[in-house]
Amino acid sequence: MGDYEKCKKCGTDLVLNGEIRSKLCIDCSGRKWLVVIVVLSTIMIAFGITYFLSWGYPINRDVWDVLDRAQITAESEDMFNLVDKAIVELEVRKGLFSGKPQTEGHCAWIFKKPSNSLDAQYLALKNIRTRLKRTNTFSKSSVEYQSAIDDIRGTIRELPYLDCWIWHFK
Repeated sequence: MGDYEKCKKCGTDLVLNGEIRSKLCIDCSGRKWLVVIVVLSTIMIAFGITYFLSWGYPINRDVWDVLDRAQITAESEDMFNLVDKAIVELEVRKGLFSGKPQTEGHCAWIFKKPSNSLDAQYLALKNIRTRLKRTNTFSKSSVEYQSAIDDIRGTIRELPYLDCWIWHFK
């Protein structure tokens, strides 16, 4: 046996210790595909973590969690402040690839419809803020106040919290 042995399948010289133990070269053992799969998987996982930390978590923290909190607050002033904060965050935030504000465009490139319209979502949030401003003038013990708050909670609850606020097209 010297320093070289032959691959059992293709007959090429084996020079690496691992190849000599398995009696197969890298091409025949399929290890090169395993390396490719591991490298691609690592890249995909790193991209996913980077996406989540840079876009997914902040948009949830600054907009959707704020709206969730607004939905369960007891006072209309607190609800107004939280909805206003969510609107400001959307106005400040830019799209990942488009660089446009999160207040315009669609979440679809081809199949544009009202449910994936960022304009409609933004307009709905602004209308909620206007209704809350009007509700703040009501007496807190009145039926109008209670029914308005309940209606606004239902409206916030029905907002489609789309992940596409990041991926949007004009």
